[in-house]
Amino acid sequence: MERPKVSPVPCRCFWGSLEAAPRGRLRSSAAGKLRRAAARVLLPQGFPESVSPDYVQYQCWDSLQALCSTMAGSLSTRSVLEAVGVGDGAANVTGAALTWILRDGIGIITRILFVWLQGSHLDCEAKQWRFVADLLNDVALVLEILAPHWLSLGPTLLVMAAVARCVVGVAGSATRAALAVHQARRDNVADVAAKDSSQETLVNGAGLLLSLLLLPLLDGRPCLTWLTLGLLLAAHLASNLAALGSLTLTCLNRPRLRLAIGWALRGGGAKGERGVAWEGRGGVKMELPRPQQVNPREPLLPGFGSRLRLHLGAPLEHLVSSEAEFQKALECGSPDYIIVLRPSQGWVGVGLRRGAPPESQILGCAQALLLEELLGEDLGSGTHLGQLLGPLQRRLRSCPPGAVPWGVLAETSRLFRDLGPALLRGLEAAGWDTRRPLLAADEWRMEWAEPERGHAP
Repeated sequence: MERPKVSPVPCRCFWGSLEAAPRGRLRSSAAGKLRRAAARVLLPQGFPESVSPDYVQYQCWDSLQALCSTMAGSLSTRSVLEAVGVGDGAANVTGAALTWILRDGIGIITRILFVWLQGSHLDCEAKQWRFVADLLNDVALVLEILAPHWLSLGPTLLVMAAVARCVVGVAGSATRAALAVHQARRDNVADVAAKDSSQETLVNGAGLLLSLLLLPLLDGRPCLTWLTLGLLLAAHLASNLAALGSLTLTCLNRPRLRLAIGWALRGGGAKGERGVAWEGRGGVKMELPRPQQVNPREPLLPGFGSRLRLHLGAPLEHLVSSEAEFQKALECGSPDYIIVLRPSQGWVGVGLRRGAPPESQILGCAQALLLEELLGEDLGSGTHLGQLLGPLQRRLRSCPPGAVPWGVLAETSRLFRDLGPALLRGLEAAGWDTRRPLLAADEWRMEWAEPERGHAP
């Protein structure tokens, strides 16, 4: 009798015994191993618990903008080569080399100057400078593509593009590190940054492959090239706006603190949208917004939304010009900081006291922003805080131009003794992190003896 043929069955060993494993389970196991390997390469360890809730949405939009930027960059690379003479038999090799060296040299100087002027603000306004970097990146792409069409201006356009790209490089990398601090939830900033780099590398590779298919189709078709570039840049900016709009940052910077104070004074919520009600000492009542309500309203360009130039941590010579003014500032200030408002110059300065508690930065900045709001639109009577400060707003508007309103400063400091701590506790109750403010405070600190407070004019 012929023995039946038996097909081999894969087996697995469990503690010394053999168990047959179905082929389907092996295939699913292989797929699972592949998914786990991809997760180890692309996602932080412990995902999703090890990252912020907005991580996935932000990374998806950020990957899309990186793909669009890579494909648009391939178009500009061809234009740059044409502008320096590649493919032109009459081109001067030395001239092309000098143009390239000039681009690199100007770029080095730009990078150093930008870090000197704005380096300390990149942490404090990460969303704003991230968006500025993407805008400048698109400007640089357009300049590079224009370069071969205006040969007389080609080197100038290439140098301008190099300047923009250097700002992009510094601002983009610095703000990405700042956002990694927000996304990390287990002290895993390095892991989050490394996995972001892996994701970007994968997306850039996909963009290069798509560019290999796209460039031959656009060769010799300038109208189609410009149309494709316009679509890529529009998708790039739209995905950047969506990415930044998905972030919910809980640290207080100046734009977010300004919006929170404006909400408390005027009631900034939409129909049916309520913040967190809070009542402090002395019966001070206010409603403060949550981070989810403020972040979508945050302006994405640096300096937008401010009425005054605010210098937090200002040196003494910037605040006062005489000993009498310094004495007035002490009488009208608080124990931990002094504040000087010059409405005619559009400037408000806060001098911080050496050894003051960490929250004095938030309180001094909040009082300065409160004065800025008093110089703006009418507070109205929609909130308890607006009713309380309405008379003070009218008094500030009646001050003579060019003078420091010492009386108003003294009154706001008196009110802020109760209002300030209530504001701080209310912000914490609303979900804000007040332990790590990002208010771009200067390093100047002052020492003074506590004055005998008299009646301010």
